[in-house]
Amino acid sequence: MTDLSPVLARIDELESRLLRSDPPMVMSSKECAAFLGYTEEHLCRLRKDGQGPKCSKPGKHVKYLRDDAIDWLREHQ
Repeated sequence: MTDLSPVLARIDELESRLLRSDPPMVMSSKECAAFLGYTEEHLCRLRKDGQGPKCSKPGKHVKYLRDDAIDWLREHQ
């Protein structure tokens, strides 16, 4: 059986680069973390500590606006 972990790691890296270069207007936690260059776990800790970018929870999942993430980055340069 072939080990696909290097391929999957490369796909994750490419997805992260794409999100950083052209993020959607509304991002999931995973997308926002990739955009900011953090792990999803780190972004979750920031959110729980009240230190991360503004977010909302319109349903079951947390969402981030691209502009809020960019504003937060500017504030924390």
